[in-house]
Amino acid sequence: MSNNIKQYLSITVILFIIIIDILSKNWIIRNIELYDTKQIFSILNFFHIHNYGAIFSLFSNEKGWQRWFLSIISLLIILIIVRTMKKLKTQEINQILAYSLMIGGAIGNLIDRIFYGFVIDFIDFHINNWHFAIFNIADCSIFLGIVIFLKINYKT
Repeated sequence: MSNNIKQYLSITVILFIIIIDILSKNWIIRNIELYDTKQIFSILNFFHIHNYGAIFSLFSNEKGWQRWFLSIISLLIILIIVRTMKKLKTQEINQILAYSLMIGGAIGNLIDRIFYGFVIDFIDFHINNWHFAIFNIADCSIFLGIVIFLKINYKT
């Protein structure tokens, strides 16, 4: 696969994730009030919340410093992944996909953190009264990228 095709694939995936993430979060902001729920399926709600912290609301109760700290950490991670992608010359399409999904998701959440000071989360999977952590499209993209990365690099 040529470098041009690799770059095109990477940029396409990253932009797709960012656009879908931004559009979904804007829809949530316009259609669901903060802390309100809209049932989609019996196991899926849209529940509009603002996460001032990181994964599973880590640092969310701090006094504001976490906004810039987490933004800097996100930016550093994005730069490390981009640098890693550039170094790999004969990379497989799955590796590019994994890294691109992670970058797209990280940028999606970074945009929220910079512009709002928090990340907009809204996807609420649940079984009866047990609810998983609330997340968004960017989080899904990061998770999927990590799963693909682990599958490629840690075959059993």
